Parts: sequence; structure tokens; C-alpha cells
Amino acid sequence: MPDQKNKNLLRLRWLERYDRQPQEIKDKLDSYENYDFQLRMIKRKKPTLSAGDVFLLSPREDIYFYGKVFKTNIKSISKNELIEGNHSVFIFKCKTNRLTMDDFAPDYDNLLIDPCIVTTSYWWRGFFYNVGNIPLTDFEKSLDYGFYNTGSDRFSTEEGERLNHQPRIMAGGGMTTITGVASEIEQELIINPALVDFKQR
Repeated sequence: MPDQKNKNLLRLRWLERYDRQPQEIKDKLDSYENYDFQLRMIKRKKPTLSAGDVFLLSPREDIYFYGKVFKTNIKSISKNELIEGNHSVFIFKCKTNRLTMDDFAPDYDNLLIDPCIVTTSYWWRGFFYNVGNIPLTDFEKSLDYGFYNTGSDRFSTEEGERLNHQPRIMAGGGMTTITGVASEIEQELIINPALVDFKQR
């Protein structure tokens, strides 16, 4: 069972979800780090990223989930080296088996994983692959989301500007490592294997 220590808000949310799972799923979650959960390489690129970029990632061969870039080249108000110059992204449950935008249908009420802050290494190494750009809509620009800092027990924007409320969409603060996205997605696929079944879209 996951460690009960360091019960921050996000950890508590995960533990509650974990406790709702059948024992078989709990056992798999307990040992998922033994799995090969690295994302598949699609194609190495060094794009100039822009807000609204739509990209693909592949946790399984020939299965791609969509993501969208929200902010690029983040300027941290505290000059946090783990945030400065990086990019915030949303990753959705909508998927495809083609390297196109044709099946892109984002649902912000049903994300694959929490929003995260990533480096350009995801693109350079070929784990994220841009397929187009759809400028952020007014709805997207007004999304109530934020990043949780466990040390200060508060929420903030990507830049570190403090939020005076708990946002509807909340994520862990700090940069997500090069294996972090793959790790979080692997847990979701363990809980719901149908996510990679095109017969159950």
C-alpha cells in the first residue's frame, strides 16, 4: 500500500482513490514501478513551442493520447529554476491511432492526468510530437486550475502567483520529470485498462 506519510491534499486524494480499487488493482499499483512505463518515442523534433500546440504521446505501441500546451517559457516570479522557461500542458483521455489532429476532442472535466509543467526534453526526445495548433479559447483561458505546493500548503499559477482558493483542477507543483508523465499515465492505465481499448471509446 502507498506510504501514508506526507499527507498533502493531492496525496490524500490519491490514497482515497487507491482505497476504492479492488485488491487486484491495488497489487498492480503497488508494483507498477517494475513495469516498462516509459513513453514510446514518436519522432524527435526541436519545435518552437506556442500556446495552443496540440501534441501526441504514446504509452502503448500505435496508441496516442492528445495533449495541449497552455503556457510556454514560464517566467517564475521567484526565479524557480525548476519552473523557469518550462511549459504547462494538459493531457486528455481522447486518443487516436493516427499522427493527426482528426480525433482531437478535449474534455477538461475528464483529463487523463493532472496538468503538469514539463521541459522541452519531451519533444526533443520524441515523447511529445506536435500535430498542429488550436489557439486557446476564452473558455480555456479562464479555466480554474492551479498547482499545489506541499511545502507552503498553497496553490499558485505556473508563474508562482498565489491563488486565494482551491482551484477546480489542481495539480502538483514543480516540474514533472522526463519519466513523470509516463509514470502517472501508467497508473491510470492500470486502474482503467479500457483507456487503450479503441472498442470502448
